[in-house]
Amino acid sequence: MLFPRAKGLNKTGEYHFSSEITVELLSADGFSRDTVKTVFPVLSSDAVLTLICKKAEELKSISPEAYRIKSEKTKKGLAVTVFAPDDKALIRGLFTLKRMVMKNDFIIGEISDYPSFSVRGYIEGFYGKPWKAEERLQMLEFMALYGENTHYYAPKDDPYHRDKWRELYPENEALQLKEILNKAKSLYVDFYYCIAPGLSMCYSSEDDFTALKDKTYQLYSMGVENFGLLLDDIPLDLYYEADKKQFGNAASAQSFLVKKYYSYLKSLSPSVRLTVCPTAYHGKGDEKELVSFTGNIPEEVDVFFTGSDICSKEITSAEAEYFRKNNLHKPLYWDNYPVNDAEMFMEMHIGPIIGRDKTLGRFSAGLISNCMEYFNCNRIPLITTASYLWNSEEYDPEEAYREAVDAVIPEEEREAFMHLSDQFRTSCLHDENSRIMGEYLSRAAVARYSGDNEEFIKILENYTEIISRSASLLKGKTDPIYLELSRWIKKFILMSEILEIALSVIKGNGDREILRKKMSEYNESATVLTAFCFREYIESVLSDEN
Repeated sequence: MLFPRAKGLNKTGEYHFSSEITVELLSADGFSRDTVKTVFPVLSSDAVLTLICKKAEELKSISPEAYRIKSEKTKKGLAVTVFAPDDKALIRGLFTLKRMVMKNDFIIGEISDYPSFSVRGYIEGFYGKPWKAEERLQMLEFMALYGENTHYYAPKDDPYHRDKWRELYPENEALQLKEILNKAKSLYVDFYYCIAPGLSMCYSSEDDFTALKDKTYQLYSMGVENFGLLLDDIPLDLYYEADKKQFGNAASAQSFLVKKYYSYLKSLSPSVRLTVCPTAYHGKGDEKELVSFTGNIPEEVDVFFTGSDICSKEITSAEAEYFRKNNLHKPLYWDNYPVNDAEMFMEMHIGPIIGRDKTLGRFSAGLISNCMEYFNCNRIPLITTASYLWNSEEYDPEEAYREAVDAVIPEEEREAFMHLSDQFRTSCLHDENSRIMGEYLSRAAVARYSGDNEEFIKILENYTEIISRSASLLKGKTDPIYLELSRWIKKFILMSEILEIALSVIKGNGDREILRKKMSEYNESATVLTAFCFREYIESVLSDEN
């Protein structure tokens, strides 16, 4: 199955190679050969899959990133032609082909596709340990594979982004940023460097603005062409007396800064783009401070907004249109999922994105996912978001989640992982977790209350064995994603022990006091795992003397 789903598909058959898949480029037709080699680094002169890239300017009328893929069988294997208006669109089509190569699951026929959202990406906007430079490179490649086209660099705990915003990057850190920038350009991913001066900047100070210009010029000279000015998570009131005297309120001071900064950016290059995050970045979209701010900045500047809440359960097209009418800008959604910093740090946000309207791409400037500190765990929810952003009209969250798990977790570990992740679907989006557990325990309860004790025991034995097997497989795993999940795995293993003891108690050969102590240990752990159904089940076992 093609994932994310294509908007146009004329499928006449399927094809699976029986040998290693190698690619030969027959023709690039005016495209950069480097674009093809970015996706397929090794090109063979005698391959089972032959590739032709053809210009199709007319596709631009559909979308700047529209493409078509035509595939047909040959004596050697498979011949594929990718039609696109330019390299940026071509690489989206090539990544679709790459995903089919990775799964060895090819569609014979024709694929016509383009994204639902023009801006699709993620932001390192979390509080916590920033990702390593090599991790950023990996994430750029991984998310480009699934159609994302934008990366915002804004880790709160990079000192040169926020606390030391006036200071230039040292040589080593600057070289790392340049490497990330170059990688993004090769993938046709727009890289935005964000600076957050709001905690200490005096808006009326020429010295502070000069420091902002100097920092910006260092980044511009490295090749950065897109910038973010973040004024989030700072006091709404002005701090400096000079600012109070000149501007009166923060909205006026900040809009003054944005206009001045944007003018400076345009003096560097007319193509430079700017995104700002206002201090009032969530709500209905008609807040006085927000409207005052957005009404006095250039309309070409994109404005971040998180929706009705800091972490919004839903984001609707009606809300986006209401924002636009009040602020004269389409909202660029800074979506605070899957981020789990601050008071959410005991939760693991790994489920699929939900609660975003199918038509949101028509009414917003785009959507940017705020990530977790947990680099590897991000991949699963981000794949589901990428699927939604590419084809929101046909997005299926559970299908996307299964595909994401398949892409990240080895086949022999997927069952255990699905049962582990079943226990932490709670987040701002998901009110419930433990769906699989809930189904088993509900079936067991029905059997018990209908008097079928044999079926009652059988269901509990089956589920307890599944969880025990899963816990055993996960115990001691040292893969990076499992190291990040170690806190949750530890509690999952404890949950497995509790289920085994509870089953023994039900069968009449277990110790209720041990069960009570283990459950007390479980409840004392602040790590968020499993929903009400588990506690209800154990409490019923403890209270049942029959």
